[in-house]
Formats: sequence, C-alpha cells, structure tokens
Amino acid sequence: MLGIPLHISAFFIAMVFAIAFVIIIAVYVCCNRANLSQAEKNRRLLLTIFIILGWLTFTLIVGVSGMLADFITRPPKLLWLALPAFMLVIAIVFWKKFNELAKHLDNFWFIYPQAFRIIMEFIFWSLYRYKVLPVQMTFEGRNFDILVGLTAPIIVYYCFTKKIWSPKVALIWNFAGLILLGNAVATAILSTPYPYRVFMTEPANTIVFYFPFIWLPTFVVPFALLLHLVSIKRLLNQSPAN
Repeated sequence: MLGIPLHISAFFIAMVFAIAFVIIIAVYVCCNRANLSQAEKNRRLLLTIFIILGWLTFTLIVGVSGMLADFITRPPKLLWLALPAFMLVIAIVFWKKFNELAKHLDNFWFIYPQAFRIIMEFIFWSLYRYKVLPVQMTFEGRNFDILVGLTAPIIVYYCFTKKIWSPKVALIWNFAGLILLGNAVATAILSTPYPYRVFMTEPANTIVFYFPFIWLPTFVVPFALLLHLVSIKRLLNQSPAN
C-alpha cells in the first residue's frame, strides 16, 4: 500500500503499542497508589485494555478496508473516526473519576511520554525519503513537532527532578507543544487530496487513510493532546504531585 516499506510500518505499529503499554502501566500505577481493592484494580485495568485494543482493532479494520480513501464524499469519512477520539480526550480531561485516579501520578507521567514525538518525526522523515509523504509534514518542511519530543526530558529534569525551574516553565512548554501539535495537524490536513488542499507538494498526504497510519489521527495525536491538556490542568491547579 502506497509503497511504504514494511520496516517503517512495523516501527510505527511498535510505537503505537508502546504508547498503549504506557497508558496501561499508568492505570496500573494509579490503581495501586489509590489503594483500591484487587477486584476494582482488575476491573479498571481490564476495562482500559479492552477499550484500547477494541479501538485499535476497529480502526485497523476500517483502515484495511480502504473505505476511508474516498476524496469525494463530504465531510471526509476519516472525520467520523478522528472526531470521536478527540471528543473522548476532552471528556476524559473533565471526567471526575479520571482526575481522582490521575492525581496519584507525578507530573513527569504527562510530560516524559511526549518524547515519542521524536520517533514519530523520524518516521515522517523516513516516509518523505521514500517519497510517500510530502516534505512539509517533516522537520525539513513545516513540522517542528520534534522540538516537543527533544525538550520533554529537559522539562522533566529541571522542573520536577532538580526543581531548578519553576513549574510555570512546564506550563508554557505545554502551551507551546499544543501550538506545534496544532501546526502539524493543520499541515497534514491541508496536504490531503481534498478541494481545500493548500500544499500542492507531491505526494499528497494519503497515508492516514490506510492501516497502520490510520492510528495517527485516531490514537497517536489524541494521546499527545491528552498529555498536554491534563498536564496544563494539573499545573494550573497547582497539583501537589511533582
């Protein structure tokens, strides 16, 4: 499909499951620190695994079917998959039970994982080198999302490990990360072969309509957004966890 080398697809799939693993481990840690009963721990952990694997499986099937590669129907079919994922992120941020559980995690849990964006940007760059992705979606073009990944460990170290920098630095970093994430998403959207396409550099961005890169708008980007929003909320509320 689209001439994407197997090793790049495999690398992306591995990254997606690594993200899923981080989420599951985070839930496990939260449940342990919240002193829940074993039955309740198992229920929440199994529910998390079921939701993640269920969603990944469903989107996998849709991506493999090729039904999303319809550039005529309006609104784009991909919207019906991506929009619920983003709406779920917003709901989670304001969900009382989630916040009660997440308060047991230190701040670095919501910043350090953003380092995955280094891997994502090198995947993009590799796809560009194989001529299946336009240059504007890489760090050689208009996508500077790699900066978030590179600076995430620095923010954790100086703001929460050594506590040399004020938590406000982490707050500013999160807002900057949201801007860079929004820029990357906007560039991707405006590179797709729809009438609203702005960037005409070939090839058009079509990888997100197929497996495995359908997981980019339906899982990977929502994950990055969730980390930023939860981190911002915690820092604004001056959470005692650090």
